Amino acid sequence: MAGQFTQFGARTGHVDITDWDLAIARGFGAVHSAIKNEWYLPISLYFEDPQLGPVEIKQALVTFKKPEPTQVEFNLPEIAIIRDDIVPDPKRLFSPTVQYRQPAAGSTPVSVNGMLGYNLYETKDKERPYELVYTIECWSRYRTVAIMLLQIIMAAYPMRGSVSFADSIGCVRTYLVTQDGTSDLTEVSSLVDRVCGYSLTIRAEAELTLDKKPTIEEAFTGGLTPGPPAGQPPTPIDPNLPPGGLYGDGLATTRVTVMENEKS
Repeated sequence: MAGQFTQFGARTGHVDITDWDLAIARGFGAVHSAIKNEWYLPISLYFEDPQLGPVEIKQALVTFKKPEPTQVEFNLPEIAIIRDDIVPDPKRLFSPTVQYRQPAAGSTPVSVNGMLGYNLYETKDKERPYELVYTIECWSRYRTVAIMLLQIIMAAYPMRGSVSFADSIGCVRTYLVTQDGTSDLTEVSSLVDRVCGYSLTIRAEAELTLDKKPTIEEAFTGGLTPGPPAGQPPTPIDPNLPPGGLYGDGLATTRVTVMENEKS
C-alpha cells in the first residue's frame, strides 16, 4: 500500500469569483429563469395596501450590482447583490504545501521494495484564502415588503452561517459566512415617489483557485522491469501489484558527461 507521504488528499476542482457570486445568490434561494435569462427569488408575501387592498407578491428580481436600465429593467421588488471587496486573508495561509498528490491519469502502478505507488503523480497548489465582502440590497415600493425581503436574507445568512456549493468537478465545499451589519437605503424623490430599501453586508471566508493547472511529476522509481528485480536476497513478487504494473529497483541513475579540453 502507498504511504501517506506518497499520495494524500483528494482531487479537487477550482473555484472562481463568479462561482462565489452565484453561490451567494443560490444561498438565499434565488433561481434562474432560462426563458427570461434572469434570476429571481420565489416568494409568497401578502400585505395590505391602503388604496389597493390585499396585495400578493410572488417573486423578487435578483440582479448582480445595479445594472443599467438598458440591460435589465428596474422591476420592484428587487434584490441586488454587490461584491464590495476581495481581501487577502493571510492568517489562513497555513503552509505552501500542495492541495493533493494523487496518481496521474494514465500512470502505471509500480512496486519498489514492497511499497506500492505510481510512476506519475498529479499535484495542485493550495488555494488562496480571501475574504469576500458582499452587500445584498432589498428594494421595494413598500417598506413592509423591503423589510420582509431583508429578513429572508438575514435568515439565510445569520450572524454565523455558511454557504455550500460545488466546485468545477462537483466536490461540495462549505464556508463560513458572517454578518457585518444592515443599512437603510430608502430613497425619497418626492412625497409621491419613494423607493424603500435595506441592505445586509456579509463576509465570507472564501478560497480562490488562482492556478488551475495541476502539475504532473515523475516519481522516484529507479529502473523498471515487468518482473521483480534480481538482488541479494531476490525481491519477492508483490501480491498487491495490479495487472500491468511494473517493478522498480529504487536505484538512482547517474548521468556523467565528459567534455574534452579545448585544444590549443
